[in-house]
Amino acid sequence: MIKYQNNALYNSKFDDIYFNTYEPLAECEYAYSSALDEINKSNIVVAEAGFGTGLNFFCTIEKFKSSNKKSLHYIAVEKYPFSKDDLANIYKEFGLDNTICNEFLDNYHIISNSLLRIYLLNRTIILDLYFGDILEFLEECEFRADIWYLDGFAPSKNPQMWSEEFLSNLACYSYKDTIVRSFSCARVVRDRLSQNGFEVSKLKGYHKKREMLKAICIKPKHMIKKQIWFDSPVITKPKTILVVGAGISGLAIATLFKEAGFDVVVAEANDKAAQGASSNLAGICAPLITQPGVILGDMHMSSFLLSRQFYKQFGGDFVDFCGCDEYLVNNKLLDKFSHNSKFFSISNDIYPKANIDLAMQIQPQNLCLALAKNIDICYGYEYKSLKQLQSCYEVSFNNSNSIKADLVIFANGHRAKELFVSEFSDAYMQLSSVRGQTTLVNEFASLNRPLSARGYITKAINKVQLIGASYARGDEYIWPRSSDDDENIALIDEFLNGKKLNIIGSNVGFRGYSGDRFPIIGGIHNASEYIKIYNSLLWTKNKPSNQSPAHYLNLLISAAHGSRGLSTSVLGANILLDMVLGRQICVKKSIINALNPSRFIIRKLKKGLVKSSS
Repeated sequence: MIKYQNNALYNSKFDDIYFNTYEPLAECEYAYSSALDEINKSNIVVAEAGFGTGLNFFCTIEKFKSSNKKSLHYIAVEKYPFSKDDLANIYKEFGLDNTICNEFLDNYHIISNSLLRIYLLNRTIILDLYFGDILEFLEECEFRADIWYLDGFAPSKNPQMWSEEFLSNLACYSYKDTIVRSFSCARVVRDRLSQNGFEVSKLKGYHKKREMLKAICIKPKHMIKKQIWFDSPVITKPKTILVVGAGISGLAIATLFKEAGFDVVVAEANDKAAQGASSNLAGICAPLITQPGVILGDMHMSSFLLSRQFYKQFGGDFVDFCGCDEYLVNNKLLDKFSHNSKFFSISNDIYPKANIDLAMQIQPQNLCLALAKNIDICYGYEYKSLKQLQSCYEVSFNNSNSIKADLVIFANGHRAKELFVSEFSDAYMQLSSVRGQTTLVNEFASLNRPLSARGYITKAINKVQLIGASYARGDEYIWPRSSDDDENIALIDEFLNGKKLNIIGSNVGFRGYSGDRFPIIGGIHNASEYIKIYNSLLWTKNKPSNQSPAHYLNLLISAAHGSRGLSTSVLGANILLDMVLGRQICVKKSIINALNPSRFIIRKLKKGLVKSSS
């Protein structure tokens, strides 16, 4: 709830105001965003401790728009965030009710102890906002900033934000000559900065404030990695990208990489796009809801919110932002939804029902075919092998053709398992294929949004509804079965009211699943070298290490997206682009670690269950 004291926005917890009432926007520009004038770079990274209302962020955007700089990456932390409604009211007060503010608010969703990414101005501006403690923020993020805004409440009222633990690590997140700006000139702040790699001085303050702080980083620090085996791969900056696979995963990757300026080509084994798990007429894109603090749930929520932004930009007529209803048909589901959340509300129907208003209904195959029109795709190119040349890779296909590229990304769905059996020789990789069959019927239920219970039913598309889906791990039968159609219809029996359905078609797709339900996203590791480097992990896993992991140069993967691939495929595309560009990744580090392709072999090494062959 917004509180004011003497007409100033007030925080009762810290007994302090957020900003002065005299020209607060001009004060933000003077104290903070004017630092952009001192940075001679075209791509700027600004970090802020204490996002608050976001006024510094919007002032920085205005400064950026009036400059000749190409991109702005703004990384911030806020432990006590305002609600979306409160921010909307504050922005109206300050005359910030504009297109950028509205776009920000449309994508602003609080995920506690997690990172939210928002793209603005056609992705020239990125906001990464961590909702949580300042020290958790440092643990979960990895970047170096050109400018730091230290804008928390006064050190006497908010000592943790100005703690030795935070300020002593600031140089690990700074370049040489990184600028620090702050209203606070408290002695404790100046001393901690000067003792930890910064040259500190004072500037004239704004209006009645006598002085403010400026510091320059003169000694950047090396970041100590606690789990260095999950470190991102070193990537030599590529010009040409080859993506293997033209399903939603491969096409999302190709779309984002092409937009970022890379020369992209896609190789697809079939004669057109979306012939595998992306071949359905319709599907539901909704977050996997778990109890708060569950890393799997955090991953899916971050993934889902990123996918909403992607589909708003690229989805066209094939994405319906209609929400969905999830019926809580058993105690397990009831338990997952037994907490208060802004992401769903509970009502009663045949069963208790979770109304997930942000969910989408997507037409995967039609969407993929639309995306494919803007991408250079080689059809009939079934992956065979690759060979590393002096300056690139040469990838061979079963049609006797080959393609050369600086960087190769595998997004070939359930067939990724074959890579780790033959090409990359990781016997510990847990990948499997699951056969799923969906059933198409003439429209029988008038739905405003799709529903999910034991089975799911989509909204009608041209008087056709889709019912799904069977689940058969290891089943390789490629043709539809009438028994699977019967099973799908039986799963929605309580919604039929005795109606006899007219089956007009079926579709079979194969999805990749991992052994722990997380997708596999990141650099492809050299398993034999991992075993050599980390063979003593049983005894050293809790100690800091400087032994960097071994990856195959410029080889990446996005696979094992399972039943929520409409969401996690987009997450994979964002993560891989961040890795290639060398910027702060779009989700917190603990999620990145949970997605790391090497995680299965690392778990075995930690338990001492892997023996080196050397």
